[in-house]
Parts: sequence; structure tokens; C-alpha cells
Amino acid sequence: MIGFENKTRIAVFLLIGVAATACATCLILAGVKQQEQSSTTSNASSSEVEPEPEPEPVATSAKMKILLAGTTFWGRRTNQLARASELGVKYPFSKLDTLKPDSYDAWIAGLECPLVQKENNEHNYAEENNSFIFNCDPDYLPEAKKYFTAFLLGNNHTDNQGGGVGLTETRKHLSDAGIQYFGTPKYSGAVQSEQTRDTAEAENCDIVVLPINVAYDNKETKKIQMPFGFCSAHGVFGVPGSDYIDNMKKYATYVPTIAMPHMGAEYQPSHDELRQNLYRRMIDYAGVESVIADHPHWVQDAEAYNNKLIVYSMGNFMFDQYSGGEYSRSAAIEANADINVKDVDFDKWDDLGKACLKDKASCLEKIQNAKLARLTVGWKYDYHATTSAGDCITRMADANEQNAVGQRLRWSTIPASLKVEK
Repeated sequence: MIGFENKTRIAVFLLIGVAATACATCLILAGVKQQEQSSTTSNASSSEVEPEPEPEPVATSAKMKILLAGTTFWGRRTNQLARASELGVKYPFSKLDTLKPDSYDAWIAGLECPLVQKENNEHNYAEENNSFIFNCDPDYLPEAKKYFTAFLLGNNHTDNQGGGVGLTETRKHLSDAGIQYFGTPKYSGAVQSEQTRDTAEAENCDIVVLPINVAYDNKETKKIQMPFGFCSAHGVFGVPGSDYIDNMKKYATYVPTIAMPHMGAEYQPSHDELRQNLYRRMIDYAGVESVIADHPHWVQDAEAYNNKLIVYSMGNFMFDQYSGGEYSRSAAIEANADINVKDVDFDKWDDLGKACLKDKASCLEKIQNAKLARLTVGWKYDYHATTSAGDCITRMADANEQNAVGQRLRWSTIPASLKVEK
């Protein structure tokens, strides 16, 4: 028989074995549970879908509104009145707010004088009146910069201060003021003796960078610095040669291009056949978006040709022929651009625009090398009659003058597809 002590000892061993077995079972179960939890976590982690990256915003519209203005300068009698006024250099610009400049993305006008610094801004007004040798003082430029984005230099007065020497200084003053420019007073074609007027050998066309407003599907908007082509065609006493038109075509191949010729018979209410044939060729052959001209010092008529606008003369926007009537009024042309946004890489165009602002000389070459598709633009236009009668201060004209200028332009004949909806 098993003794009491042996029985006790066996019982203890059995209890220890049961406890050990229970402990081992717990450890095994805990391990299994941990493994299951780990497996579950792992499976859940592996089954989670990576979040999709936010889609790139897509452009839904791209628009721009600019004002194209006629003959502009602040020399001769305008300067006399300004210097005698408390407003000083602000004088000729002091009522431009009547044209609501903040509603535009850019203003572009024909500057009909060089910008050469004379000692003490000295002027010989008798000589300027008799010889028509003009100069505009550069100290007006900070005020001009508040309104004007770019100036056309292709006319018959920007060479008045030493030809190419004065032009070089003019271009420097404009660059220093942050105002872009384009065009040259150099003739081509028939008037051979005039070919050396611009020693800088500038072309009649150049890139002008304008801000366009791009809206995206995520409700954001962005201003893009977009290159546009602008071309002069100077031929007051003749017709520019084919090289001018060929150059327009070169620019219009890569960027939307506007022609702003400076020519035509002065003080006439309508255009002549020579200008009509030439301006239509700029559209048919060169492919420009529109032809918006000045020089005659009077407003002339306009026409829609192949669904593009031709304005034969905008008249005097800021000039010192202030006697009233024809001589002191103008048709400032409002141009609204609606760009087809499909497949347009606006970031790349913006990079090109910024590069052009830094380096004009290589601008077109950079655009050519980028091999971007040329922009397609829909245009709509309006006109705004201005006057500077009596005081050489440019301002919006009254209702009667608006109607008179509209009749001169024959604006009622322009199709609705080209006009801003009222």
C-alpha cells in the first residue's frame, strides 16, 4: 500500500503537472492569438488601397482684356502745359481713370516721339513747331508706367533725336521704367535712303508679354505671362517692303500676333485703297489676328475682313492738337481675348513669357525651340471715344462724341461675332 506521504507527494506532482500544462496551453493560445492579430493587422494593412494622388487642376478658361490706343506723346504744347501745372508730369495722365484702367490687363499705344534726356529738360518749342522734331522727356515714364504696358516705336518721329542714337536711349529708358516696346522707324522697300535710321537693326516685330487670367476646375485662378507678337509697319511716304510682311508671318506662325501699322494719308476721314490692300494682306498672307493702325491723326473707318478686325486709324489718343473736333479725339480699341484651353500647357508658356521679359533678343528662338502648339484665340472688340480737347488731358468723351466716333468707324457694320455684347 502506498503510504500517506507518498500519496501526498504524488498529488503535489500531479498538481504541478496540471499547472505546467495549463501555463503552456495559455502561452500557446496567447501566441496563436497574437499571431492571428498580427496576421489580421498584416492582412488589413496589405488590403488597404493607397490613396489616389490629387489630380492636376485642369484649365477651364483663359481670358485677357487689353486697350489699344492711337497716337500718344507728351511733348511740345502738352509738355508746356504740364510744366506750368501743379500736376507736372502727371498732367496728361490725370484723367485716364475715366477709361477704367483697372478693368484692363494691359494698355498698348503708339509712342510718337523719342525719349532723350536734355539738360534741365530743355525744349525749343519754336523749332518743334516749325520743324516737327519731337522729343518726350523721360521723367514722365514713371507716371506712364501706371497705365501703359508697351509702346509701339515704329513711326515717323521716334528717330527725331539723332536716329539710332536717340532710339537706343529711348529703348533704355523704357526698359529701365519696366515698359515693353516693339517696332522700328526704319523703312524697308521703296525708300532706300531711310534704311539706316535705326542703327540697332531692330525688327518690325517683337514679343510683348501680356498677363492672361487662367481659371481651373478646382476654382483657383492664376495669371500667366503669355508671349504675343506685335508688329509695326512704318511707311508714311511709301509702303513697307515684303520683308515686313514676311516677318509678321514668322511671328504669327508661333504666337497670336497683332499688327499696328503707322501710315496713311493724314487728316482724312476714311482709308485709301493702298492701305486696304496692304492691311488685308497682313491678314491673308501673314496671318495676324487684327490690324489696328494709326498716323492720320483723325479717326478713320473700320471693317471686318475674313472675320478679323481692321481699324484704319485710331486718331490722337494723347497729343497736343487740342483745338477740338477731329484733331483731339480717338477711338481706343478694347480687345478681349478668349483662349482655347484644350491641350495648352500654361506652365510652359508662363516660363517662356518670364524668359522673354528677361531676354528679348532670344525670345522668339526659345518659343520656336519649345515646340508648343500655337494658341487659338477668339477675339471680341469694343471702342471707346476719348478726347483731349482744350487742355491736352486725355479722358473719356461724352455720349455725343461716342456716337460720332462710332459712326466714323462704321461700327454698326462690324458683325456681332466680333463685338463685345452690351
